[in-house]
Amino acid sequence: MGKKITVILMVLFLVLGGLACSAAGQEETESQGQDSDERILQELDGKRFGVQTGSTFDKDVLSWFPNAQIVYYNSLPDLVVALQTGKIDAFPSDAIALEMMNDQNDSDSIRALKPFMDEYSCGFVFAKTPDGGQLRDSFDEWMSSAEASGQLEQMMDKWLHAAEEDKTMPDYKALTAEKGTLVFATEAGFPPFDYLRSGEVVGFEVEMAIDFCEAYGYGIEIMPMSFDGILPAVQTGKVDFSASGFAITEERKESINFSKPYYTGGTKIVVRNTASSDKNSFIAKTMESFDKTFLREDRWKLFVEGSFNTLVITVFSILFGTLLGFLVYMLCRSRGVIVNSVTSGFTWLLQGMPVVVLLMILYYIVFGKTSLGGMVISIIGFTLVFGVSVLGILKTGVAAVDHGQTEAACALGCTSRQAFFHIILPQALPFMTGPYKGEIIGLVKATAIVGYIAVLDLTKMGDLVRSRTYEAFFPLIAVMVIYFILEGILGACVRSIAKKTNPRKKNKGTLLKGVNRHD
Repeated sequence: MGKKITVILMVLFLVLGGLACSAAGQEETESQGQDSDERILQELDGKRFGVQTGSTFDKDVLSWFPNAQIVYYNSLPDLVVALQTGKIDAFPSDAIALEMMNDQNDSDSIRALKPFMDEYSCGFVFAKTPDGGQLRDSFDEWMSSAEASGQLEQMMDKWLHAAEEDKTMPDYKALTAEKGTLVFATEAGFPPFDYLRSGEVVGFEVEMAIDFCEAYGYGIEIMPMSFDGILPAVQTGKVDFSASGFAITEERKESINFSKPYYTGGTKIVVRNTASSDKNSFIAKTMESFDKTFLREDRWKLFVEGSFNTLVITVFSILFGTLLGFLVYMLCRSRGVIVNSVTSGFTWLLQGMPVVVLLMILYYIVFGKTSLGGMVISIIGFTLVFGVSVLGILKTGVAAVDHGQTEAACALGCTSRQAFFHIILPQALPFMTGPYKGEIIGLVKATAIVGYIAVLDLTKMGDLVRSRTYEAFFPLIAVMVIYFILEGILGACVRSIAKKTNPRKKNKGTLLKGVNRHD
């Protein structure tokens, strides 16, 4: 049975991957590709524009195209996919980032229009606090020195124009950290400024941050996280500084400190290239996608690391959540109205709150001033959520056992606790294993959101791979297959436990162990 499932999943993997690749290269019958870029721009007003969440491009688009419809996406690869599949008509992005995208993406299904829409300056981001202001001043001082010596220009030229093998990085793990360690946040999906290469976060901004820390006696911890979560992390002090192509605006200056501009870029509009054609065969495209997703730069290791992180969060949340739910249930059984009312209130609060909101509240507010990382906070959050589910399952399972069982046990001299553990709970377990397994499967899938709080789980690793390859679908299919495998493993464990705890499936010798059957 297991081999059949594996074969089905692999076939699904190949078929969907091939269909996805071919869909990205399909031709359209419009004549847009033959029009001038200026004419295309004139026709874009009123069209659907994709914008990355957390960027300032939404206001820019509306200033250029007042009748445009704005659709928000989480990353540049998501925008590329949306454009290729016709969900949007255009999106704006930085010209240099688009050049890097074209180098990584062999498909000619999209193209950037030649006219620059505007220019903007980018800066490093610091907290708007006395410490943040002092750190910003030190960074500006370092930048002035690097500019005067030509170091900054050489560094920028390397990351913008050199071959990938020549884009070397300093060993930040060897920094002495006399003044402590600074946490640097970045999206790790915005080449050439910050991206993941062979499992390491590299880029122009990353090297700047490392060189600054080295010059001023700091160590550095590099924390990849979602773009729209970086500014809140800086504001709440979860990280010390960050950079990911943040445009300097007056509105942003009200809540954060910007460094001196280190880069001035231009915005271009990207549209579908209707004159494109893709003559590669299904097999060739599938093999190329497999190579880019898994083999280049050993990217398969990212999926292994992400799967491990997902499994760790899931397993510990199951263990601690089960224990929490059971303890709360036992507390509610033996206590009065006040305890049950408080428990009901917390249960209502947790069940009514989206899990992603709960995680962000825990990360940025409750534990905002602590050194707890995203992994630990994810386990805490999902422990609470799973504990509430276990509490409900226990109540339902115990209620399914006739109350007369408790009365009979007490009549035979058992205490209430003995009656529960020896009579009621064993009979309730078969009613609980099905819902319990369902909650575990739901928990595995729910962990896909932990990337919002800087955890490199399976889904986040898939996003980082897409940010390098611009393979729209193949990494997603890989993530889907791995989730199926993880769910199957955990489901098999639950079935094994259920079989061992179900009295109906035990042999007579086990059931009558300790009983003298010859009286």
